[in-house]
Formats: sequence, structure tokens, C-alpha cells
Amino acid sequence: MTKSGSNKIKIKVKTETVEVDQIKDNSNNDATPVTEQELQQVYQSPNGFKYVGVILHADYNPKCVYVITASGRAVKVCR
Repeated sequence: MTKSGSNKIKIKVKTETVEVDQIKDNSNNDATPVTEQELQQVYQSPNGFKYVGVILHADYNPKCVYVITASGRAVKVCR
């Protein structure tokens, strides 16, 4: 994310195609692209990444995506 001090992100997913359309912070700034090298540096650092959650899509309900957080909370978002 951009260095705006934001502690929230907005992820826009096209439920028709299941593609991430936009990722922005709560100030509406675009997310910052990351290189493979930068990702590897984080993976190899002592702290690494922390699991936040996952976005899932099921063909049986194509108008919805499901978000499961690391704490186990599950929500459904439909268009």
C-alpha cells in the first residue's frame, strides 16, 4: 500500500470473473505493485508474512465471494 498511514484496505472483486479489480487504502490511494524480489525478501526475513485471510469463490454461487479471516470468521459478499 502507499505510505499514507492507512490501517485499512478496500479490495474490489468482480464476482462475474472472480478477478481482483482494485486494491486501495481507506484514503482511496492505489496499492503499490511489488516485485518478486521484494516478496522474497519478506518471506526470508525473520518476521515474514502473517496470515490475514483468504478470498474464495464457488461456482455454485457465482454472484458471491467468501472471505475467511485468520481468526476463523467467515462472511459472504454478493452482488
